[in-house]
Amino acid sequence: MTDINQALPLYDIANQIDRLRFQMRALPASIPSVSAAFAPIHTLTGIITKVSDEVSRRLAGHISSNEAKAIDAFGDAFIQLGEAVTELGCLHAEVAFFNFTTYPTHRGSSPDLERLTRKPEEVISGCREAADAILETAAGELRAAAVKLAPPPARARATTPSPHATDSEPRLSTPTSPPPPGGPGVTPRAVKSR
Repeated sequence: MTDINQALPLYDIANQIDRLRFQMRALPASIPSVSAAFAPIHTLTGIITKVSDEVSRRLAGHISSNEAKAIDAFGDAFIQLGEAVTELGCLHAEVAFFNFTTYPTHRGSSPDLERLTRKPEEVISGCREAADAILETAAGELRAAAVKLAPPPARARATTPSPHATDSEPRLSTPTSPPPPGGPGVTPRAVKSR
């Protein structure tokens, strides 16, 4: 396999993680519904399954040096994704407890309900911030590993001049995507503590 064939799945998983982070930010600032809180866990489970499939596929045959680098990157990401599952699981548990226990018991008493809402909101906010930081780090490290194997395809095409253009003709530029967040020049931030 070529370097780009090893790099593309790393870029793909990093992009999926970024989409998951946007999904998490779409959760309401107050306590979300149980189904809304579960949606990011469902998405993250799919990402973890894909990472596992990528590693299994590479381990099934002869492992080149570039495949070994990709396996290492996926292995590191697997650990971080597991940590994010833990945070989102805590978030979901807090949401479920509030919606099925606290709210039905105290919905007739506004002052009590307001007081009892504060702690779950703090826990939910802390879990979401911790999961976001973990996922940001995972996506950044996957991209950094991918860049070592091959540059992003769109960027590589954009830097290649058109073979039909001459010095007197204007060159058509290939549109490029903006640099990914957490790229090779960005140091992933530390995971926030609650």
